[in-house]
Amino acid sequence: RVVAQAGDVSDGELRPLPVLPSRIHLAQSRFVTLKGQDRREMTFEDLAKNGDPTRIHDQMVVTVDGQLFESALQALPYLVDYPYECTEQTLNRFISTGILTSLFDKYPAIARVAEGFAKRETRYEAWRVDDPNRKMALEETPWLQVSRGRDRSLEPEKDPELIRILDPRIARAQRDAAYAQLAKAQLPNGAFPWWPGGPPSEYMTLYILYSFSKASEFGVEVPAGMVEKAWRYIGEELRARDSDLGKCCRETLVFLNYVASAYSDPRWAGKVLTPEVRKRILDTTFRDWQELSSPYLRSLLALTLHRMGRPQDARLVFDSVMDDAKTTPEEGTFWMPEERAWLWYNDTVEGHAFALRTLMELRPDDPRAEGLVQWLFLNKKLGHWKSTRATAEALYALAHYLKKKELLGKGETVAVRIGGRAADNLAFEPDRFTGTRHIVVPGEEVGPAASTIVVEKETPGLVFASATWHFSTEQLPAEARGDLFGVTRRYFRRTVKDNEPVLQPLGEGDVLHPGDQVEVHLSIRSRAPAEYVHLRDPRPAGLEPESVRSGYRWELGLSWYEETRDSGANFFFEALPAGEYTLKYRLRANTAGTFRAGPATLQSMYAPEFNAYSAGQEIRVEE
Repeated sequence: RVVAQAGDVSDGELRPLPVLPSRIHLAQSRFVTLKGQDRREMTFEDLAKNGDPTRIHDQMVVTVDGQLFESALQALPYLVDYPYECTEQTLNRFISTGILTSLFDKYPAIARVAEGFAKRETRYEAWRVDDPNRKMALEETPWLQVSRGRDRSLEPEKDPELIRILDPRIARAQRDAAYAQLAKAQLPNGAFPWWPGGPPSEYMTLYILYSFSKASEFGVEVPAGMVEKAWRYIGEELRARDSDLGKCCRETLVFLNYVASAYSDPRWAGKVLTPEVRKRILDTTFRDWQELSSPYLRSLLALTLHRMGRPQDARLVFDSVMDDAKTTPEEGTFWMPEERAWLWYNDTVEGHAFALRTLMELRPDDPRAEGLVQWLFLNKKLGHWKSTRATAEALYALAHYLKKKELLGKGETVAVRIGGRAADNLAFEPDRFTGTRHIVVPGEEVGPAASTIVVEKETPGLVFASATWHFSTEQLPAEARGDLFGVTRRYFRRTVKDNEPVLQPLGEGDVLHPGDQVEVHLSIRSRAPAEYVHLRDPRPAGLEPESVRSGYRWELGLSWYEETRDSGANFFFEALPAGEYTLKYRLRANTAGTFRAGPATLQSMYAPEFNAYSAGQEIRVEE
């Protein structure tokens, strides 16, 4: 909390005292992506100007993330051995371990790296407590358990035995064990239930057939008998509603026809879905293709059209997908999150992953494929993939892309030059995971000459780099600063006129009076979806909160935990989608004086090098 100055009452008259300076600790960050042979610069204009005589430099931290696929392997949840497992989780264990096993066999360097990951004792990777960019204490957040790699909402009081599927030997054993469980779960009519012993599920059966087709692409042996029985069940279900193909289940029909196209051997789906039946399904779903709301569904249809000899229609449908995508140098290629994300065809990570798979088959030289890879890696950096399904889909798409581009198991070198310092050459070896690397420049070596950081890479692949400048100052920042994140703050005097609330902006020099109601607007921006983000807003000392009850809030498509403290307000977002949002809360002026409101600060807990702050402001309260 910034110290406020109470009034002087020695002669019986309350007079505001001058504001005494107090130091504010801030950080500015810059972020770039390097692709192949690339050179990027990150510049801090405020540092170059050097216009603040009260500023003291703490440090400059440059963070470089290499070996991004190896880092993504850490997203595979260490699958917990529940006494009862749904078929979907068992299947994704089979698919993930099967794909991993094939990669381990072909790329021994990846196997050695993954085996090192397998020594971890927690389901999720822990946050780096020693990260030099971390400014917000983890103990101040409700995420202390998550920061240690655990999630008590998903785990019982005592951690269950963990299955370390990133150990190559255990991966093979788990693949075989998962196959045995799937075989046991299959019903006599060929269907699969959602849970073993439950009723048959057409969608779950299709999903399992789809996943088996993915596994076969990586040389994983697919159980022919199990697949043929499942297709017989699908055929029976299709015949039962043959006359209603155009009246229901459009999404399921799109998925069904795609899955059939994924099996090139006619002994499998061909016995059930004849070319005539598949053509009729395709005609029906293509007729209504504009009713398919998500990129995932349209990508499924586009690939099916392409595989069934209708390339022009495939281009039409997939062009509509990519026309809605946005591409930027730092975030890559992406779509805004889908509404109703709980539906199977609206998951954001799965949608991006499958669009990558589609682009690799329809337009393998399209540069937006690299942009989709970039978005998936950045999404992983700013959070973790919590479902086995999304993880399996992302792993499949990334492995498919990197294998085709011959980027798996390759070393990387990055040169970093900070001002006049000698270049730091960082090597990322293919068989030894070093992941995130930090270069820390102490405060006495930070100055205008260090305001530009140059990052160069000669090797193929993607690398993320960021620079974070830490400093303290006695001056309130006049402008907001941010890069991947942004936050601005405005104060309004709130009055009521004709029974309607009226908001009057408070500018520099405007005066409040005790009893005045103040509404605070915090506008936050995120250029990429992030998880576990902390927003802190210091409160001017002469104002008190109207509501002191902490709790969860839901608004604007967001949910967050809001906490009121003596020093200000805290907002904790477990998920912060890309976009802009405005949060509001109210204060009441109660003490005369001139008070400094330090800037609101925003920081990612997973990647603390991403931060932002608002402008500061002085608030005057007079009797």
